[in-house]
Amino acid sequence: MGAEAKNSADAAKNVKVPPQKVPPKVPKVQPKVPPTGVPVHIPGGAHGSGHHDHHFTWHELETEIEDAIENFSPAFYVPAIISVILLLLFLVRRYLRYSVNCPSKNTLDGKTVLITGATSGIGKATALELARRGGRIILACRDAQRGDALARQIIRKTKNPHILSYHLDLASLRSVAEFADEFDRREPNLHVLVNNAAYMGPKAMTMDHYERCLAVNHLAHFYLTYLLKDKLRRCAPSRVINVVSDAYMKGELNTEDLAMKNYDIYKAYARSKLAQLVFNIEAHRRWSSDVILSYAVHPGSVCSNLHRELPGMDGNLKRALARVFYKSPEQGCQTIVYCAVADKLRRHSGKLFENCSVIGVNDFVTDKKLGSSLWNVSLHLVGLDDKCDKQKEEEDFQRMRMRKRSIWDMGLELFGGGDQPKPAVPDPGLLSPHDHAE
Repeated sequence: MGAEAKNSADAAKNVKVPPQKVPPKVPKVQPKVPPTGVPVHIPGGAHGSGHHDHHFTWHELETEIEDAIENFSPAFYVPAIISVILLLLFLVRRYLRYSVNCPSKNTLDGKTVLITGATSGIGKATALELARRGGRIILACRDAQRGDALARQIIRKTKNPHILSYHLDLASLRSVAEFADEFDRREPNLHVLVNNAAYMGPKAMTMDHYERCLAVNHLAHFYLTYLLKDKLRRCAPSRVINVVSDAYMKGELNTEDLAMKNYDIYKAYARSKLAQLVFNIEAHRRWSSDVILSYAVHPGSVCSNLHRELPGMDGNLKRALARVFYKSPEQGCQTIVYCAVADKLRRHSGKLFENCSVIGVNDFVTDKKLGSSLWNVSLHLVGLDDKCDKQKEEEDFQRMRMRKRSIWDMGLELFGGGDQPKPAVPDPGLLSPHDHAE
């Protein structure tokens, strides 16, 4: 048996297996789609069942598909619609929250920075960031206690001892003049002025009986900058940064209706930001030769206390959406910090910045007549008539006086103060001596 098995194994080894033939590759042919109206051969019936072949035209197939979609379960559509909505909300959030960090690493050692509206939001974030860069930071705050507490907080966080808080109420021109006088006496330098504070809310009047939104956002900052311009000039090159908004594009600056008879919260805010932007350009025209450089900054949509005064459901909805979709104050302050510390910005004085880059403005904003008119009207409203342009005609001066009287009368009519005396122009004694020497 062993010999037979051995012989069988030897015989198997000697058997030659013929090589297997590999079948040739057959190229795939894409089926041609026949035009509409040509019969389509579908074996096994319309639904793939049965024993007979049927011929359908493309039109009949389209009809079959449409019927299938119409009879499809709604359970498919609901998740699809929700998914699309969530995707759109995500994209909107990414767009609104897009931000660029300040690329400059420059410090502010030995330089003084003044920031209005510094107790919260963008102002607070700006103060914290500039304090980290070694600057002497002056917080101009309406609430003195909150300002002092914030100064101590920034000192603890940054280990920068040069943080001070001054009281400033931008709703009062007298407070602005007193602040400027105190600042001029106590602070030897001013290198950067950040006009950040803003109001947006129902119609109200300031202590000087001016419409609050325009007075706080533009007029008070104009007055403050004008009173401090000599200190800025002595510290040249110095910078003035005006925090504006792209809402200016919807604003209308009518110097004949500063009281805004048909008041609207958003239109009033847009008008005030337009005035700030026009002031920024006009300040560049008048002061750039003294190396006082002015920059306007649009921080984007930022979750701050700007919406705290908005009334009703609209205000609640705006505040809720801001928490979800808008930038944080730390993101919103980056362009302000950039304009305060970056090099090689002198040629961009008078321009508008967003995300640390220059952006264009509407042509009407750069109109010289508009800038000059707003400048003179602003000087008149803050009680500096003697500083108006020398070439201004007497009839223009009288028109502004009548406009100021009409603003006062409208304030009395709206807020019921018929027998109150007219507000006095800020006491010249409160102004800095150099304001009389110009």
